Amino acid sequence: MESRLTILGCGSAAPSLLRANTAQILEMAGKVILIDCGEGTQWQMLKRKISAFKIDIIFISHLHGDHYLGLPGLLNTLSLYGREKPLKIFGPKGIKSLLFHNFKEAEIYPNYEVLVTEINNKKSKKIFEDNEITITAIPLQHRVPCYGYHFDNNHYSLKINKEKCDLALLGFDVIKEFKSGNDFVKEGVNYSYKDYTAPYHIEHSYTFITDTLFLPELAPIFFKTNLLYHESTYLNILLDKAITTYHSTALQAAEMANLCQAKLLVLGHFSSRYPQTNELLTEAKIIFENTELAEDGKVFIIK
Repeated sequence: MESRLTILGCGSAAPSLLRANTAQILEMAGKVILIDCGEGTQWQMLKRKISAFKIDIIFISHLHGDHYLGLPGLLNTLSLYGREKPLKIFGPKGIKSLLFHNFKEAEIYPNYEVLVTEINNKKSKKIFEDNEITITAIPLQHRVPCYGYHFDNNHYSLKINKEKCDLALLGFDVIKEFKSGNDFVKEGVNYSYKDYTAPYHIEHSYTFITDTLFLPELAPIFFKTNLLYHESTYLNILLDKAITTYHSTALQAAEMANLCQAKLLVLGHFSSRYPQTNELLTEAKIIFENTELAEDGKVFIIK
């Protein structure tokens, strides 16, 4: 089973006509996950035909406007259109009071439960886990508390032998039981799931690193990640500016990909000073050849 990453916005700071602010949709292990929610995220989702109703969890990296200002509006829209399922939100300390103050002052309260978990760890820490996916919050170094996220899809599942099921005239209801590891009794005959399935291991990962100084010591945390998204706000010729503003360069992003032995590096969070981003790609490829550029609407498949 593969995962799917859709870039909704890959620009930094102020919105521009070139790129929307940071936001991504990660579809992994049957979940729809929103990572950051800059201004215009709802519009970007509509444009890409992604239903906000399907979002299960939201992760916010930090409380600079270009990473979260779209969130209050999104939560309100979900309420207006009748969402009932609880929504989990993870973000740095302060996000809960910020959101609930907005609800209070606007006198708008969602008609579904908003479950906010504030992150305040100084070291990398597992913050979510179920049978299929583990999510780790990674402290970064920015001007305000900021976290990257590592998503690890690592579990065993059952693959259906469709040919054998068809020969036995077993329908969808039986196959559904087999996928869950259950036997099935039909007309007095017991069908063992072991006879119609084969176990297989699903293992792949995605790492989201944004708005931070270059921190090579983080590489072991997401070693051999399948896809690394790393901010590359500037070319390395502006390294001094990157350090002053607590950002990274394309060259540093490539160094991180090399250190963690990522399978693919995706550059993003581009400064508006770069109408074209090919120079950043060229710079990164000097160190890490398997590099691609984020673009609004671009989809990456993680296998």
